[in-house]
Amino acid sequence: MIDVAQYRFSHELRLGWEDFFHKNGFVVITNIFSSSECEEFLVALKKHAEPGFPTIHNIERDFPEGRELKEVELVVKNKIIVSMMDVICGSEVVALQNQILFKEAGSPYAMQAWNPHQDNSYPQTPNGEYTTTNIFLADADPENGGMYLYPGSHKEGLLPFEPTISYREKPGSNPGNTVKIPPQYKKLDLRVKNGDMLILHGHVIHGSYPNISKTRSRPLFSVSYLPRGIKFLKGKNNNRREIEVR
Repeated sequence: MIDVAQYRFSHELRLGWEDFFHKNGFVVITNIFSSSECEEFLVALKKHAEPGFPTIHNIERDFPEGRELKEVELVVKNKIIVSMMDVICGSEVVALQNQILFKEAGSPYAMQAWNPHQDNSYPQTPNGEYTTTNIFLADADPENGGMYLYPGSHKEGLLPFEPTISYREKPGSNPGNTVKIPPQYKKLDLRVKNGDMLILHGHVIHGSYPNISKTRSRPLFSVSYLPRGIKFLKGKNNNRREIEVR
């Protein structure tokens, strides 16, 4: 059984994280951003939040009010993150999309809990080359809507799934293209700190809990990457396209 000490790696030492990722399909890199950087970024994002705090896709590209958010570009093109994505993917990467999931305490979307799903069920790259980074802008655990996953499940490839509305779904309904979990994989509840980054293989089965905390939100900024030139589905809502990161 994997515990917290085993899946969290320092971004400064950067020893052992790559092997852990390829074996388990995920890894948490600690302190990618400082608490103050996270707070400044979150304040900037919240200025563009809509009533109810629904998810925002590609704020700097698709939303006129978000185009001045230079902070988004600085995160998407962060040299440390991009270099780690290059290593994982085995070639130079491009970004494909980003999204903000606020899970604001007390908001209509706070109770949103993602069904167990695989991220690559959306772009459907040929061999799961799609990799997601999830930057936590506050501490996260099961109480405030943290994530869970099934280590090693990326080895199953893309599983059959039940298509589910996964963007601007009605509050009270859960998003995520639902998959059936093979019995050999055991659920792991993630516990992460403000400024940590979860790197997630496109085929790892994962989901999230509802935020039942009355005071703690679970803001998350997610950026997805893949090797340049890999085929992918653009999607109806996301309109994915390659974004140069260097």
